[in-house]
Amino acid sequence: MDLGFATLTLSGYLLALGRVVGFVLIAPPFNTRAMPSQVRATTAFALAIPMSTWTVRQAPPLGSGAMIGQMLLQMLLGVALGYFVLMAVAAIQTIGDFIDLAGGFSITQGLDPLSMVQSSVMGRLHQLIAITLLFAADGHLVILTGLSRTFEISALARMDLALVAETLTKMLATMFVSAIQVTAPILAALLIADVALGLLTRAAPALNAFALAFPLKIILSLFLIGLILVQIPGTLENFVNTAGLAMIRLVGG
Repeated sequence: MDLGFATLTLSGYLLALGRVVGFVLIAPPFNTRAMPSQVRATTAFALAIPMSTWTVRQAPPLGSGAMIGQMLLQMLLGVALGYFVLMAVAAIQTIGDFIDLAGGFSITQGLDPLSMVQSSVMGRLHQLIAITLLFAADGHLVILTGLSRTFEISALARMDLALVAETLTKMLATMFVSAIQVTAPILAALLIADVALGLLTRAAPALNAFALAFPLKIILSLFLIGLILVQIPGTLENFVNTAGLAMIRLVGG
């Protein structure tokens, strides 16, 4: 009797661990290279303990084919849930990327040692701001609450690929449009500056006004960046809440 209970408990814990590991590997702020691998592993093992409260009740026998299949599904589901949170932070970085593209900062591309991808100045700045705000405003607790809700709703993993694709597409479209709306004032100001430089060059071709285009647009972007930074906390909160709802919708069907 005791051996059977211990086996069932271990089986439930492994199921919870599979989903949590997939989630921690992908979802910010846990996926950053600034967090050591040992810390991420410890976080995953620790988080799986309370999450196993729901999986123990429905766990298949340890070592069975159903158990192996559930482990794989749990990890895939954790990865899918983590991508929702990753998209929320990536949407904030997209705001900075738009500013880089329109303001001329994109020529200063550099390798980000934490994410191992090419990143420009404003994109990297907005990404760091988003990660910092996640911790400062207890956004990581909101993310973990959403993860625990997925266990409460559906302890055993089930994957509807059509629903995953639909949810990812809607969330991507929503966040992309939101990023454009946030950066619209700077984009409009830089467009007006381009038009003014074009008219100036047309009126005085010998002036070569476009030689001043890059420094002028960079200075203008730096003056207007404050309009964006004050909106980042509220925008990130909306993105994280959207990600949490998408996680619940995915497991709830």
